[in-house]
Amino acid sequence: MRLENQAQTSQLTPAADLTRAGLLNDISPNTWYYFSDNKNIAIQQLPSLPYKQDTRKYIHFMAPALINKKTILRFFLTNRSDVQQSVFFCPGWLVDTIELYRLTPGGSHVEALPRELPNDADSLGYRKITLAPHDSATFFAALSYIKAPSNSINPTLTRDTLITEGIVLQHRNKTSIDVITNLFAGLMLMMIFYAFSEYIQSKKPEFLYYIGYSICIGVLLFLKATLHNVTTSFNFFFEGFLDNIIFSAGYICYIIFHRKFLETSKHYKALDRYLLWGSAGIAILTCLYTLAFYFSPDFRLANNLETYTKLLLLATSTIFIIKGLGYHNRLMNYIVMGNISLCLLSIISLVMISMNIKIVSGVSVLNASLFHYEVGITVETLFFLFALSYKNKMEIIVSIQKEEKLKLETERKEMEKQVAVLAAKQDERNRISVDMHDELGSGVTAIRLMSEIVKSKMKDQTLPEIEKISNSANELINKMNTIIWTMTSSNDSVENLIAYIRSYAVEFFENTAIDCYFTMPASIPPREITGEKRRNIFLSVKEALNNVLKHSQSSVVKINISVNDRLVIEIQDDGVGINMEKLRKFGNGLNNMKKRMASIDGGFNIENKEGTRTTFYLTL
Repeated sequence: MRLENQAQTSQLTPAADLTRAGLLNDISPNTWYYFSDNKNIAIQQLPSLPYKQDTRKYIHFMAPALINKKTILRFFLTNRSDVQQSVFFCPGWLVDTIELYRLTPGGSHVEALPRELPNDADSLGYRKITLAPHDSATFFAALSYIKAPSNSINPTLTRDTLITEGIVLQHRNKTSIDVITNLFAGLMLMMIFYAFSEYIQSKKPEFLYYIGYSICIGVLLFLKATLHNVTTSFNFFFEGFLDNIIFSAGYICYIIFHRKFLETSKHYKALDRYLLWGSAGIAILTCLYTLAFYFSPDFRLANNLETYTKLLLLATSTIFIIKGLGYHNRLMNYIVMGNISLCLLSIISLVMISMNIKIVSGVSVLNASLFHYEVGITVETLFFLFALSYKNKMEIIVSIQKEEKLKLETERKEMEKQVAVLAAKQDERNRISVDMHDELGSGVTAIRLMSEIVKSKMKDQTLPEIEKISNSANELINKMNTIIWTMTSSNDSVENLIAYIRSYAVEFFENTAIDCYFTMPASIPPREITGEKRRNIFLSVKEALNNVLKHSQSSVVKINISVNDRLVIEIQDDGVGINMEKLRKFGNGLNNMKKRMASIDGGFNIENKEGTRTTFYLTL
């Protein structure tokens, strides 16, 4: 009797006519609903449950409160045609199980309908219903949902002959947000290639973490677009579990990337600790979420852990932004601005999901929560590129500075090495000059003295050989003194060179018929000159003075010396001059002077000018 009353009540429910069924006809106005805590309701109890009207408010609902419940839908169908009609019933999107029942004529019995699905891979969300001509019946759909944070009840009917088109329209027809999501997934693919090229060039590990982040977010967006409204086992797994795992893994990589890219462990130790704790916390919550998802009978625990994971990520991002704004660093500012954009737009996306609000009226991608999250990712990516460009520029500058510093250090070491070698040479020169003075000098002087003693004893019977020995010893002493002078490092100055030339010239012409006049600056600047240069200049001047004495037939020789940026020594006599045409092309004296001055990068010139003028010059 109770079933009959329920059957009569069913007749009062607006009936959906199968003859009018086409593609995805909404039967929400014809459908009543009931949520039961008992998942094992006896099928004979279905007609007596306290159903409520208007399922349209459940077109979008937050699922956690209903995951542990059994949802029963009741709807009344009729076939007013003269032929049998078949339709496919779809209760919504992420429905894990669908069990259809029919109230038999007269309301005396409830029978289960066979599980008939369309011949299509995307068919888990559909069940077939058939009515005889001019038949009417009350149907019940017992539903359970996948473990997803949001779901919907949106019952539709599609004629069996149009089911292929219906599936295409419902699950494979790409909407504007799907196309845009694919574009954003393509953007992440580009960033993967870009980061990989950066890693190949620099071998920096932070780019591997950015690749991991880009892969996770790119795969997440691609699957969101590809599997949108698809009722397959993989999509149920993706929407229920895998999307949160990919999301968490991506942002763990993202946080580690920030730590490596900004070198927070070196420059921002306090911030580095927060980021480390944040990534560790997200990893721990993700593991707990996995355990709760598979082992807890109450989905609300897993859902709460997923919510806590996102709140921890939000808190970590907020701390990063607040502390990052306190650092006056351009690279940090770029990254912080990207995080601000991503954080704000992610919050907008979450608010739109949780409150089911629309930003604009009508159909628009602006009403899609995923679109705002994708815009946030894009803006963050742009700021990352700005930061990377700036960092590369700064690293180039630092690299150049290091190269210059290394170059200067190498030059300094080379200079120190040369100075050490020079010092060793100077020490050796000084040692040789001392040895020559002490050993050879005393010996030659002894020879000269003994020759003079022999001459004095022999008086008028002096042998020519004794005279030659005395002169040779005398000349050898002079030459040895010159060598000792050139080898002594304390004499390495222009002033000492000029003084030595003056002393030698005056002494050289002292017992001759030639008067020597010497002119030099009153003040000589302190300029160093090597022993090699002093030796070659002095020997060149000595050769010029010998030529004056032997060949000039002059009575006066003037030696003028000037010192500024160059040392110039000019020797002018008033003799017969030099015949440049009859001069032997390769005369030893002149050639020696020329070679000596050329060997020290100096110059030599000889000319007829009121006698002979010989000029030596050397750049100091």
